[in-house]
Amino acid sequence: MKKISLIMLLALCITIGGVYATWVYSQSDDVADITGATAVTMTEATFTGTYGTYNVDTNGLTMVVDPKEGTTHTTALKIDGDLVIKFTPNTYAPADVKTGGVPSTFAFSLSNANWQYEGQNIMTVDTEKHNIVWAPDGSGAFTYTIPAADLANYISLTEFTLDTKAEYDAYDLVLTNGQIVVSVSDGKNASTIVNN
Repeated sequence: MKKISLIMLLALCITIGGVYATWVYSQSDDVADITGATAVTMTEATFTGTYGTYNVDTNGLTMVVDPKEGTTHTTALKIDGDLVIKFTPNTYAPADVKTGGVPSTFAFSLSNANWQYEGQNIMTVDTEKHNIVWAPDGSGAFTYTIPAADLANYISLTEFTLDTKAEYDAYDLVLTNGQIVVSVSDGKNASTIVNN
């Protein structure tokens, strides 16, 4: 039987904005320019004859750079919502897969190894593989939820002080140069079938 590994990649976008607090700069009557960014992602891949498919849902998840509490211009990452990983068994998967899912892991990485502001990394992520503990969702599929409070343990934003609007603009510009990537895998690699 041909074994195929499925790695689901999902890029999460970090934006700079004022969801919790506001970046305030007193300067002139000029309206402050801002940018908004969103991640472009691929839909999940499926293979015929495999045990099932993964899906990563970030629809209810937001990550925004806001002023750190108690400051006016120091960067801090605010995370709200959940990251939900889902495994849906295929119709002809073995019974143990339909009742318990497949052993799987998730890991984080950055899409840009040189994601920096003023020579320092904008953020770091925990790149270790972590085991997924599946929970039945009632529809025959399985989910694993990582809430915002737990995501904060895997993702760390470097603090920068953006005292001027020019610094804010420069930071905002480089913030769009990277994304957080979530990889989900069953740990198996595709094998080549050799015809004799």
